[in-house]
Amino acid sequence: MMCSITITKRRRIKPPSSIIIISILIVCWISTAVDAFGSFSESTLHRLAMASSLSYLSIEKIKQSPYYDECKLEPIIQVVDPKSESGATIFRVIDNSNNDNNREHQQLVVACRGSANPKNFGTNLKFNLVPATRLSQNLPDNALVHEGFQSAALGLWKELAQPLMKEMEKVSSVTFTGHSLGAATSLLTAVHYQASNSGNRGPLPDVITFGGPKLCNSELARHIRNESLSQCNILHLVHSSDPVLANNQKLWNDLGFENVGIELQCDPNKPIVYYREDDAPKKGIAWNIVDHCKYMVRYS
Repeated sequence: MMCSITITKRRRIKPPSSIIIISILIVCWISTAVDAFGSFSESTLHRLAMASSLSYLSIEKIKQSPYYDECKLEPIIQVVDPKSESGATIFRVIDNSNNDNNREHQQLVVACRGSANPKNFGTNLKFNLVPATRLSQNLPDNALVHEGFQSAALGLWKELAQPLMKEMEKVSSVTFTGHSLGAATSLLTAVHYQASNSGNRGPLPDVITFGGPKLCNSELARHIRNESLSQCNILHLVHSSDPVLANNQKLWNDLGFENVGIELQCDPNKPIVYYREDDAPKKGIAWNIVDHCKYMVRYS
């Protein structure tokens, strides 16, 4: 993304070059965040929060959920990796303004399921950083990734690849989303998808996550931002009452983990996203595990 900055000459006022550089970096970062956030209305983010919640259910139970009629999402495919037992549901966005036969304008949402069984929780605990050699791309030698998330995402992509890529010629957009473990696997499966999309069979992916953990070191984070998903929006919605995020920050920092994409505060009890940090609710003591499951009013 390019930032256009106009500097007006003022008589004999020359700020230090370091201030100019810092100002440019701040303007560029704000421009990036505004553009990324502006691509998604709060109603769209709310819908993705519901998709992340619904991904915990079977397709039969999804259609019985109170979220189903509200979210305007039709579940079309559901897969599970037999080894890690990570799962994902592919939804088609229901848009009543379009003719059902006009499939080239359809939108897909790939919602990766969070932790739902002992194997999933075991995946979370394999938090050592290991070489990122299983992400479908040529990566820097020093790129490191969470061991459990890398394995789960690879197994999940093997199940997702064929049915998802089969749909790609019919759609105009695809968004990967998920909560917690599903947030981590959604980002990494988006990397797999984009590597498989080298022939431009489908649209560039967006990645919108809820309550997602850090999952890689700075080298891999930089590579994903600048190479793998360089033209994609990557937003991580978090809130200060989430005890999983609050209580693991020191561990992640000590192990050298770094965020990928833009992190935005949202409200656990209202369908609201806070662009300005000062507008977000004041931080309290994050202790209630239920708060990890609640994002934008939707329980996962």
